[in-house]
Amino acid sequence: MIELCCIIIGWFIGGFINGMAGFGAAMVAMPLIAPFIDFSVAVPSCVLIVLTLNCHVGWTFRKYIDYKYLKGIFWGAIPGTVLSLMVLEYISERHLKIGMGGFITLYALWGLFAEAEARKTIHAGWGYLAGVLSSTFGTAFGFNGPPLAAFAAYCGCPAKAVKGILGAGFVITGLFIFSGKAFTGQITPNVLLIFAASTPAVILGSKLGIRASSYLSEVVYRKLLLVALAAMGGSLVFSAAL
Repeated sequence: MIELCCIIIGWFIGGFINGMAGFGAAMVAMPLIAPFIDFSVAVPSCVLIVLTLNCHVGWTFRKYIDYKYLKGIFWGAIPGTVLSLMVLEYISERHLKIGMGGFITLYALWGLFAEAEARKTIHAGWGYLAGVLSSTFGTAFGFNGPPLAAFAAYCGCPAKAVKGILGAGFVITGLFIFSGKAFTGQITPNVLLIFAASTPAVILGSKLGIRASSYLSEVVYRKLLLVALAAMGGSLVFSAAL
């Protein structure tokens, strides 16, 4: 029961961060809940929770979406999901946690030191690579956001269109990841329990985060978030490596 409460709190914090920054629910929640739950339950439940959260975003900004950016994401999600499911059979939970923590740390450091460089618009065809990487990370670690966020940031679209592309992209890759997890029998009663218990918390946290976002500079908050992500990722790697 204590473990379940900690998981719910972790997802509430992840939802709050997502509401404030517009991303990061799973990247924040997964390191927080990892000590209290097996990866075999954490990842499939994370897929369901994030999919539910992003359906709302995609629907809200649907009229701003430039659909040419979604074609590559769709076709890239298929091989990414299939290949990940095949490879994951041979990777231990310990190594998955190390991999997840390492990726979060590197992503945070990239955001802190490299992301501020001048951006140039990229071709919509890069969506295929974003789809492959997004479904790969989503299948392995439960979060599919960073590759899609990087692609959307460089697509040259207006802010609302970027949010629409992100929301729809999350839903596309999330559906493929969920289908793969369901096909391989990973959607168990325990997964559904975590999903049912955590979804209200992540949605509540998201709503509160949206309200709180108006009181803090986006630039300052983003830097604080990335520092926190780097610390959590490094902590996860250290604990899993012991």
